[in-house]
Amino acid sequence: MTIMKFTPIFSLRSLLCIVVITMSVSACSPSDVEDTTTVTPTVVKLTAVTAIDNGNTFRFPATVSAVKTIEVRFEVTGRLVKLDMPTGSVVKAGQLLAMIDPVPFERKVLEKQTKLTQAQRELSRVESMFVKKLVSQSSMDDAKTALELADIELSNAQQDLSYTKLYAPFNAQISQRYVENDSYVSAGESIAKLQDVSQMYFHFSVPERIFTANARRDIANAQIAIIGASEQWYDVRYVEHAAEPNPISQTYDVVFALAQQDELVATPGARAVAKVTLKSQSNQFGMTVPMNALVGDNQAGFYVWRFNANDGSLTKLVVTVASIKNDIAVISKGVTVGDLVVSAGAAKMYDGIIVKPFNGVR
Repeated sequence: MTIMKFTPIFSLRSLLCIVVITMSVSACSPSDVEDTTTVTPTVVKLTAVTAIDNGNTFRFPATVSAVKTIEVRFEVTGRLVKLDMPTGSVVKAGQLLAMIDPVPFERKVLEKQTKLTQAQRELSRVESMFVKKLVSQSSMDDAKTALELADIELSNAQQDLSYTKLYAPFNAQISQRYVENDSYVSAGESIAKLQDVSQMYFHFSVPERIFTANARRDIANAQIAIIGASEQWYDVRYVEHAAEPNPISQTYDVVFALAQQDELVATPGARAVAKVTLKSQSNQFGMTVPMNALVGDNQAGFYVWRFNANDGSLTKLVVTVASIKNDIAVISKGVTVGDLVVSAGAAKMYDGIIVKPFNGVR
């Protein structure tokens, strides 16, 4: 019987290679590998939570106007030597806008002062002679009249000198300029058009229902948004209205005012939208969201995903649904007006997901 002898398959060199490879693989543990994965935010459609509309909100096209518009003029004639009225610039009340050459008017003041001094000396001389009965009463009266006239002429000359400077009567914007520097202007000639922009007036027409509601103080609030400027609404206050309706449209012209806002750019003539809300006669209250923003059912309850602008995360908010009508859900509790909620694909959202708003092509 032959006995077969087996020899080891692996040599010592092969064994050393296996050990080295094993150690190399062990050294590259997951904890030592740098994680270069970048989280890509999921694009979602967001919709703002709005207060319920009971059908008492009405919108009207409006136009912006200045509180008042005036044309400034010199009251004397002369040559312009200073003009500081760039069109479109804003000036402060009391700011010097333009000046006529004052030299001819200063000479006129000196002339009238000399004439007044002469009249005073003449009156003194006549008075001394009148005491000595060397002149008549009429001469005395003529000297007094001459002094009074000389005083009036000096006052007029001083007034004309003051008229050589044109000041802004109020905080205003230069709407239009009609003359240039070094030109000759006549008294009463329009120099520029100024608009008072301390406030903005909004003109729009309303039907009789809104007109009478304003008279009864049944308007809850009125707001304005400038078309093309921003989507922000600003509260405005009532100023005045037309007493008679337009004979064709049978609507009433009304004016509401808004104090000038630094962040709001609106010039006279700009277009705006007026939103007037009447006091509600309904007991219904709550907020509205698209039905697609709801996740859940009647048995388990409903919730929405609120967007956090700071970090792009979502917060799960449990809500109480009062009713659903025409793809709109009325929420009585759980959200706040102005919250942005996911309104498409809400069921696919989850805790920890990072999203960004979908900005459609305008």
